[in-house]
Amino acid sequence: MRLGVSGKHGVRCSIGTASGEAKTNFPAKLQRLSFSTVKFRPDHASSDLAVSSSTSSRRGLICIATLPCLLPLIGSLRANAMQPGTKEYLLIKEEVRKVLSKGKAAGVLRLVFHDAGTFDIDDNTGGMNGSIVYELERPENAGLKKSVLQKAKTQIDAIQPVSWADMIAVAGAEAVEVCGGPPIQVSLGRLDSPVSDPEGRLPEESLNASGLKKCFQRKGFSTQELVALSGAHTLGSKGFGSPISFDNSYYKVLLEKPWTASGGMTSMVGLPSDHALVEDDECLRWIKKYADSESLFFEDFKNAYVKLVNSGVMWNNL
Repeated sequence: MRLGVSGKHGVRCSIGTASGEAKTNFPAKLQRLSFSTVKFRPDHASSDLAVSSSTSSRRGLICIATLPCLLPLIGSLRANAMQPGTKEYLLIKEEVRKVLSKGKAAGVLRLVFHDAGTFDIDDNTGGMNGSIVYELERPENAGLKKSVLQKAKTQIDAIQPVSWADMIAVAGAEAVEVCGGPPIQVSLGRLDSPVSDPEGRLPEESLNASGLKKCFQRKGFSTQELVALSGAHTLGSKGFGSPISFDNSYYKVLLEKPWTASGGMTSMVGLPSDHALVEDDECLRWIKKYADSESLFFEDFKNAYVKLVNSGVMWNNL
C-alpha cells in the first residue's frame, strides 16, 4: 500500500507489509501530516490514496467522513523504524524475559494500556510515548510500577539505549506470549516524552458501553477493536479464567454474567465497564465471535495491539 501526498511537490512513501515490501533501518522519523480531505486517484491502483485540499468532488466529500479511521494509520507511518528481528529487538526480548513472569504479566500489559491510552485523535497528542513513568502517582495508575522493567532497561541501555516507550511496547507483547497468547511483533524507534500527558484521558471503569465506544473512537479505535483489546482483562485478578493464562475465557465468562448471581465472590468478577459490554448489541456480537473462536480473538487482538502501541508515536531520527 502506498500513500501519496499531493501538492506542488508530490511525495509518495511505502508502507511495509509482512512480505517485506519496504526495507527499513533504525531509527526513524514520523512526519505528522496536515490535510483537509482524502480522495481516490483514478489513475492509480485502488490501494493508492492522494491527499488534496479540494472538497469539490463527491468522492472527496465521502472520504471526509472516513478520515477519523484513517488518522491512526497515518499517525503510525514510519520512514525507517527498526523492524522486529534486529539484534536490538532481540536484545530487548531477551532481557525482558529475564524479569518477566506470568504473575507479573498483567501489570506489564496494564503499563502499555495506560501509556498508550492517553492518545487523543483530535489533536494527535498523548499515546505511546513513555510518559507513564511520570504518571504513576495518579489514582488511575494505582498499583502500576516501572520497577518491573527497570532492571532489564538498565542492562539494555548499557549496550544500546532504548526508550521507555519501546521497552513497554515490547514487554507488553512478551507478557501476552509468555501467558500463552499470540506472538506479537512491534517496530522500534519510539521517542519518549519529557513530560507527563494530560490527565483524564483513560477510559473510566464506570463507563457504560456507549461511553466506552465514544472514548475509544476519540483514540481512533472501532467497537470491534474495543472488544478485542478488552480481552486483555483475561489476565490478572479480575476473575476471568486463570489469572496467568491469556485465552478467550474473558468472553465466555462475560456471556455467563456471573456478577448477576446472588451472594458469593461472583459479584466481584470484572469491572462495571466489562459488564457494560455484554449489554450492548454491537459489542455482544463480537463477544460471541471471540467466545466461539480463540484464534479469531488472537488475530484481532494482535492487530489492535500493534495499532495501540503505534498510537500518537513520534519516531526517532538520527
